[in-house]
Amino acid sequence: LELIGPPPAAVLELGFAGIHAVPLRLAGYEVTVVEPDPAYRARAAERAGAVLEQVPQRAFDAVVAPAGADLAGIDAARTLLVEADGTVVG
Repeated sequence: LELIGPPPAAVLELGFAGIHAVPLRLAGYEVTVVEPDPAYRARAAERAGAVLEQVPQRAFDAVVAPAGADLAGIDAARTLLVEADGTVVG
């Protein structure tokens, strides 16, 4: 949470099937969940409620995405790329 900055902040969770949405919301962040993979979208909706297929054209304070994710065109002040073991690399 320290890497995102203090809430309130707009956070994009990209490609994690909603696993970060609830804790981030409980911490006071406004979270937008995007799950581009249809195989995981239903699970994301169970965890996070509303889920988008594509990133909306708006600015975010931070984006949380898997390491190696394509972030082209995403407007975010901070980028947190997360490895499979949970390590934040960027």
